[in-house]
Amino acid sequence: MSLQSTKKGSRLFALDLARLMAMLMMMQGHTIDALVNPQLMDLGTFPWNIWQFMRGLTAPIFLIVSGTVHVFAMKRNEQGAMSEETRKRRMRWAWTILLWGYLLVLPANRLIDLPFAEASAWSYAFQVNILHMTAITLMAVVWLSTNTYSVKSLGIRSGLIATSIFLLAPIVHSIHWFDFLPELFAGFLSTERGSLFPLFPTSGFMFLGVACGSYLYGLSEAQRNTFMRKTIFLVGISAIAIGIGIYQSTYHFARILEYLNPGSMIMRTGIIILFIGICSYLSILLNRFEKRLVFFSSKSLHIYILHLVLLYGTPWYSSVGRIFMHEASLEIGAIAALLIVTLTPGLIALEQYAREKLHYAHATIKYTLAVILAYALIV
Repeated sequence: MSLQSTKKGSRLFALDLARLMAMLMMMQGHTIDALVNPQLMDLGTFPWNIWQFMRGLTAPIFLIVSGTVHVFAMKRNEQGAMSEETRKRRMRWAWTILLWGYLLVLPANRLIDLPFAEASAWSYAFQVNILHMTAITLMAVVWLSTNTYSVKSLGIRSGLIATSIFLLAPIVHSIHWFDFLPELFAGFLSTERGSLFPLFPTSGFMFLGVACGSYLYGLSEAQRNTFMRKTIFLVGISAIAIGIGIYQSTYHFARILEYLNPGSMIMRTGIIILFIGICSYLSILLNRFEKRLVFFSSKSLHIYILHLVLLYGTPWYSSVGRIFMHEASLEIGAIAALLIVTLTPGLIALEQYAREKLHYAHATIKYTLAVILAYALIV
């Protein structure tokens, strides 16, 4: 999905670049974390504490940019709401992401074996990962976009929702959801049983992105360029300062965990805004590669899913991330990360090349994968 709208010059290459860089950081982080012996990485000291902190920013960067892209890419009908065609396409994509999220952690090899899977396997399958959370949040964003009749209204409501999610996160996580909700649903609201990306506070970043996108959408091309090259740094620094103030206040009075602290969310948002501002200048240097880099950015979720398959395997076979988990040296981990980071986009580019050169390549690949998957689930 490219960052386009009907407005001339509305593409923001900096956002595409930021999302792509976040995806690259996420892939190398997963690979090193999976393979390298933990005794070789002291996450409390430099430079590993910086590495760990940057890993924590990759998902919010991706979500904020995806929310912004949503605003620029959607088409509206005569009434001002999201068009039915766009709504159906986005919902199909959201269901596809959700399906892949659960397929990759299926607790049994065959569908017929699911009733006999162990409780621990089901608990692992119900842990909410970035794919589950992104799919559900995208569905909510699509619903909101369908039921608002201007970009400005969409932005205001999204901003209010994001703020509410950040503020309510400590309260939501104080409730023991597993006591009265099925594990499938409780995992979206709690980290008690291993969920890494609960809706509170993570989904707030995508709604925040929609709010930011709505603001940028209302600017002229000249105003947008000024914002991305100058004002964005002031906004980022201000957000960091406000976030630190809120974090310090709430920490001393309420002892809220860092990842649930509203101040931490604002502080991270400020850092991400600065990161996007830096990308706006990098985009000038990389302007001649824009078409190719935008393509890879638009395939970010495809890249994410494929790198998980290459690194960890599937329920039907294991890969290096499971076979050699936490056994590698730093050198081997770095080499493996480089391979994953280059091989994954390379395979995506190869598929795109085949689609352009061979008329039936895309359909052949799609239906072949569907048949293989059906065979694996049934036989």
